[in-house]
Amino acid sequence: MRKSEKEFTEQNLFNIKKLFYDKLAMNEPPTVTRSDSSFYPPVLYPSAQTKKSMNQRKRYRKAIYIPVTAALSLCLVTGAAASMGIIDLSSVFHVIGVDRIGILQPVHQVSEDQGIRMEVIGAVRDGDTTEIYVSLSDLTGHRIDDTLDVYDYRVTGGNANNAQIIHYDHVNKTAIVRFLIQGKVSKNRITVQINTLMSGASRQDGYIVQVDWEKLLQEKQNNNYDIVDQDRISGLGGKTDFQLENDPIPVLHQDVTNIPVSGIDWMHISNIGFVEGKLHIQINPNNEIGEYNHGYFYFTDEQGQKLDIPEYSVSYGHYMKDGVGYGGDYEEFVYDLSSVDQLDKLRLQGSFTSISEVVQGNWKTTFNLSQNALSKTGNIQLDANGASQANVTLSSVGVTLTGEALSKIRVEDLSIEVHLKDGTKLSGASGFLQLDQDLIKWISPKTILVNNVSYLLINGEKVTLLDE
Repeated sequence: MRKSEKEFTEQNLFNIKKLFYDKLAMNEPPTVTRSDSSFYPPVLYPSAQTKKSMNQRKRYRKAIYIPVTAALSLCLVTGAAASMGIIDLSSVFHVIGVDRIGILQPVHQVSEDQGIRMEVIGAVRDGDTTEIYVSLSDLTGHRIDDTLDVYDYRVTGGNANNAQIIHYDHVNKTAIVRFLIQGKVSKNRITVQINTLMSGASRQDGYIVQVDWEKLLQEKQNNNYDIVDQDRISGLGGKTDFQLENDPIPVLHQDVTNIPVSGIDWMHISNIGFVEGKLHIQINPNNEIGEYNHGYFYFTDEQGQKLDIPEYSVSYGHYMKDGVGYGGDYEEFVYDLSSVDQLDKLRLQGSFTSISEVVQGNWKTTFNLSQNALSKTGNIQLDANGASQANVTLSSVGVTLTGEALSKIRVEDLSIEVHLKDGTKLSGASGFLQLDQDLIKWISPKTILVNNVSYLLINGEKVTLLDE
């Protein structure tokens, strides 16, 4: 972009801020919900809701390019604005980016519970994708940190979703989380609700599990098992060779063994054995935080090299402790060891994440969000055999890939270039998210001006785009 020859003045800054706050004023009045039903003072805006200001907004609805000096100036002046109850733009500009702010619809809806404040900063809908930015602040302690995991949440609309922390402010103990919701939304009314937050996560590989292979192999043909009822299954992972709706799913009897994993105090191996030729390892979380912690087992050879062994997992049931039922699941990991010649040479290890803080509450806001429907489409073949055909949709937020075989594609192996008509390009070797088995989303680091895009390169293959 050519540098402007005109000096950036205080009046320019005022105009840019005015445009943002005028956009905010077009939304609903900000509200705050709290568990004790009290309210924050009303928020003040720089401009009043008059017919004149509404007419001015109509004339200003166009793309705005803000020089870097402008963004820096905004960061400097917004501290005083925050003290007056106005949104502190500096908290989001350096994280989300000036160009992304240009397409976001300001929301500023706040909900507070358990001493934690949730604010929906802004959102955008580009066709089938909804992108929402939320800040979470701990007002009383240190429960929000850079390991924050939004564990249990709901966003209306869509059939796939993702919540990811994109920035943490150590000084203000505030995290900014980006929600991605994929799927058609029938109404413009959006609700964001969070029920459980987790933090203090630490992950460690290399947990050693002692396995008596001789005993396991002796009992290989004699193990009894159960068929788990479909309504008791709460999750499946990995690639299975059965259909959840129709085929019986075998699992081990519960709580036959009590094998500890050294260094892990929130679960134990409650059974281990072969079922129909496959090794099953059943774990049972044995305290309240066990249902939030997670991990997996893997095999290494005698030299400590990880082995690529087909596997899947199934979660089901609940557990009892001291006569009290808890909502955690048994989880059973299943491994196909048919290609391994010497089972007694295998070493079983684990990789587990432990959570130190779980906060449950009710953070909920509802707001209107209209749709930015401008997009272009194309298609691509992602492998040489033609097995992974994908439909491609380009929008201002990024690129969506849909196709039946996309679960076989590793997002780490994908790269993309967005080529613009002026000869410049946007590149991305990261930013891909697997939102569903047949859905991959790439989030652009910059807002894309859809009409200025000439074509895409995905893994070096050219994608010709057509208006949708």
